[in-house]
Amino acid sequence: MRYLKFTAVSLAFLLVAALAIVVLAHRNREVTTSIWIDRPPADVWRVLVDTNAYPAWNPMIFRIKGDLHVGNVIEIDLGSSRLNAAVFHPTVQVVQPNHELRWLGHVGMPGIFDGEHRFQLVASGTGTRFVQSERFSGLLVGHLTGSILDDTLNQMNAMNLALKRRVEAMPQ
Repeated sequence: MRYLKFTAVSLAFLLVAALAIVVLAHRNREVTTSIWIDRPPADVWRVLVDTNAYPAWNPMIFRIKGDLHVGNVIEIDLGSSRLNAAVFHPTVQVVQPNHELRWLGHVGMPGIFDGEHRFQLVASGTGTRFVQSERFSGLLVGHLTGSILDDTLNQMNAMNLALKRRVEAMPQ
C-alpha cells in the first residue's frame, strides 16, 4: 500500500511538472507577409474569394469548401494536391469585402494549437498592399513550431506571388 501511495504521488508530481514545462514554453507566434499588387482592392478581392479557382493558381490552398460567411465552418485543403493536403476546418471570423478575410482554426481542440489566418487588402494609390498573416496560439505553440512557422511563411509568400500574378494578368 505504501508503494502505491508513493507511485501515485510521483505520477502526480510528474504530471504537474510536465504541465508547468508546457505552460512556461508557451508563447504565441505570428508570421506576416505582404506584397504590392498593381490593381485596386476590388480586383484582388474578386480573385481572393473565388475559391473555386484556387486549384488553378494557389500553391498554398488547394481547395476551400464552404461559403465565406461569418460563422461558417469551411474545409481547407493546404498543399499543392489532394495527395499531400492537410485538411483543416476553421470558422470564418471576418468578411469585409475589399478589406479583410479572416478565419480561426484549431489542431485538436481549441487552446492546444490554434491558427488565426488573415488576409488584408490596403488601398494605396491605384494599387493594393496585400498582407497575409497567421497568428498561432495555444499551449503547444512555444518553441515547438519553428519548422511550422518557416513552412507557413514560405507557403504564404508563394501564394502572395501567385495572387499578384493572377490579379495583374486579368483584363482591366
